[in-house]
Amino acid sequence: MNSNAPALSRAQWQPVLFAERPSRLELLKLKAAWPLTPLTLRVHRNHAFEHLATVAEPWFAWWGKSASFLYSDYDDSLSFAFADTEKADLELLWLDMNRFAGRFSSAELVQWLGGRLAALRARTTAPIILAALDLKDDEHLALQKAAREIPGVRVADFRPLQTKLGAKMFDERAAKFSGTRLSDAASLLAARELACRWVPAMLMPRIKAVAIDLDHTLFDGVLGEDGEQVRLTPAHAELHRFFLSLRAQGVFLALVSRNEEADVRKLLDARKDFPLQWPHFSATAVSWGSKADGLRQTAKTMRISEDAVLFVDDNPGELMSVTMELPTVRTVHALPDAAATQRALEYFPGLWAWERSTTDSLRAADLDAESERAKIATQVMDPLEYLRCLEVRLRIELSPHQQLARLQELSQKTNQFNLNLQRLSEVDFSERLDAADYRIAVIGLSDKLSDSGLIGLVVARREQDVLTIEELTISCRALGRRLEDLMIAEAVRAIREELPASEVRFLHRTAPRNGPARDWLARFAGQSLPTEGSVTANSALQKISRADFPVAIETIHHESIRN
Repeated sequence: MNSNAPALSRAQWQPVLFAERPSRLELLKLKAAWPLTPLTLRVHRNHAFEHLATVAEPWFAWWGKSASFLYSDYDDSLSFAFADTEKADLELLWLDMNRFAGRFSSAELVQWLGGRLAALRARTTAPIILAALDLKDDEHLALQKAAREIPGVRVADFRPLQTKLGAKMFDERAAKFSGTRLSDAASLLAARELACRWVPAMLMPRIKAVAIDLDHTLFDGVLGEDGEQVRLTPAHAELHRFFLSLRAQGVFLALVSRNEEADVRKLLDARKDFPLQWPHFSATAVSWGSKADGLRQTAKTMRISEDAVLFVDDNPGELMSVTMELPTVRTVHALPDAAATQRALEYFPGLWAWERSTTDSLRAADLDAESERAKIATQVMDPLEYLRCLEVRLRIELSPHQQLARLQELSQKTNQFNLNLQRLSEVDFSERLDAADYRIAVIGLSDKLSDSGLIGLVVARREQDVLTIEELTISCRALGRRLEDLMIAEAVRAIREELPASEVRFLHRTAPRNGPARDWLARFAGQSLPTEGSVTANSALQKISRADFPVAIETIHHESIRN
């Protein structure tokens, strides 16, 4: 999506897309100069959506999508009268709750809407977003709770927009002509929320890291010229705090700058007014080398692929140069107005998330602990003594119904250690959790240095006397601790306690970045692998005994739900 010319075009788009008050006229002038892939949204509505759809195009194009819409009739009953042959990538319930005023109590409204969401889920496996205007606070919270019980459903929140716009949120006088009470200003901001936050957060893996330039990006000025007197404006300080909030959500921060590292460290030590400090960066590349090389280096340090990185720099030429060498790296142009840069980041597709998981908050600290693990590894050559020193703990959970979002994340985002790359959705996991011939195990990992959270996933199906491992993923953060054999063997053992089978087969396929997973399977099974297929590994599994590892292991069998 980011070739050299689009990097510059996208930089030119930013002031229009991420203005505090976007202009419909200016938005409609924007036409993408980069390839777009189709995206189909089905809109189930009781008020007009077209006024929003016409202006959403450039925001969808910003993340490489050409959106088209399938419309229901205006239908307060939400009968979902669409042909099953009309496939959509996402289902959007676009409702004005004012139309139900006086017809339901709050409890009745929540119960009815929850039922309609469940009915739609029974019709489609696509993700579902409920975007309902004028929900009361208690109704919104109750619907969020109800949505958690239905896989692949999220409830959008209009309340921040209403707080921002106040009396300008609605235009009652124009409603009879436009078909919606939303004002033009509200329609523009809602289009941005939809295209830049709500839909990307349902359909794409979250960005894992933001790599940040220094001069004219994190402050006003040039370190090499202004020294420690560079200017931290109030807007730059707020941008620092925004980056720290991303870090708290599990997004890695990297520093990629053309400067002397000693000068940068001295600056950050001296400037205690800087919210961002050197330890907040999970990886750094401060040198006079190319920014592309710096991004390669930091991605390797963070154990992520380059397509999971967003690069922020004030120089459009640097953005162009980087995307020429690393076309999958995404970019944001850091503007002189740091508040404008922050808005571009706040709405960058894939950076916003519906909710924060426990594992998210653990990522940065877990990566920070990796240097200490590496130090221990150099001091302790014996693998078992290494594990003993770390005081490793494994937690295997069977049928983890409350972890649908994390299960999907592991399947969708893991590339290096992903054997079969099924890319399962929350709906896929829910169906398998409820199927008698399936079991799902999730693996948690911790040691004395940090808690890594849920880092592994095994999906197994039994047919007659054969247990087939359909999906096997381990987060790259957990690799390198010499535990892959034990984690997988223990997860399979726990599954076989509930689905006894004499033969275990691992499905696998080849992808550009899953070499570590395939190398593991070839070594574990003791045979070379074809491009794709299945491998039986009974004898290898039998050789792995927990008694041989100085690791504390806890296995939890949650109650399974069956249709």
